Amino acid sequence: MKIKMLKRFMGQYMILSLFVFFLVFSIITGFIFQIRKINEYKGQIAQINNQIEDTKEEISKLDKICKSNDLESSAREQLGMVKSNEIIYVDSSERDN
Repeated sequence: MKIKMLKRFMGQYMILSLFVFFLVFSIITGFIFQIRKINEYKGQIAQINNQIEDTKEEISKLDKICKSNDLESSAREQLGMVKSNEIIYVDSSERDN
């Protein structure tokens, strides 16, 4: 009688075992996939952070250049300064006004 019950539930046991195996396998595979994606995203974040730092440095350099150009234009217009190799021509008609 016990053998008949074992034979009777053996098929159900096998199906249940296969289902559990498939479930565990799917969970593990999904977990591994998520870990790979996380590592990929971390790499992309690091790359983008490097690009941000490079861009900040470039902006800083451009700001310095812009400020030095502003300084030069201010010195030329307001103080009448010139470079050593420049010759200034003054229109006398503008001077009279």
